[in-house]
Amino acid sequence: MSLVEALSQLFPISSEHHSLELVDESVDADSGEVYGGRSATPEGGLVATVRLVVWDVQGEERMMRDIKEQRVTIVAAEHLEDPRVPAYLEGLAAALNLAFARVDETIADKGHGALSDRLAEAMPYEFFPGDVLALRRPQTAEDFSDALLTNRKRLGWLLP
Repeated sequence: MSLVEALSQLFPISSEHHSLELVDESVDADSGEVYGGRSATPEGGLVATVRLVVWDVQGEERMMRDIKEQRVTIVAAEHLEDPRVPAYLEGLAAALNLAFARVDETIADKGHGALSDRLAEAMPYEFFPGDVLALRRPQTAEDFSDALLTNRKRLGWLLP
């Protein structure tokens, strides 16, 4: 299985109030310009177009509040041959699922204002900290998830 296929199996990551999705490739009929998709950079890194959706939930009704799309580097070229990449991707998905669930719990308990809309203000690139594969210690998905969530410069900023 390729990294692109592995990445596609881990997304979307969603909760009641947020979702992070990979955007499928599409072609503009008029210009022929390609949008979205997952591919390699000229340097060999794995990139994808990622969509962050923020939902307002009022009882049974769920309305889209904000949507942002951005092309982001998922795995930099220098780390693409690292045998830990599948564990990193799995740990990243686990960390994001946990963080989104914690954010939803806090919203349910204290309301949206309790989090000062930190996810609503975020951009998709903020969910893919590139420095984690430079660490030597993480080997398993759990190791990567811990490394991502215990550092505020990575994904720790998501946790309430």
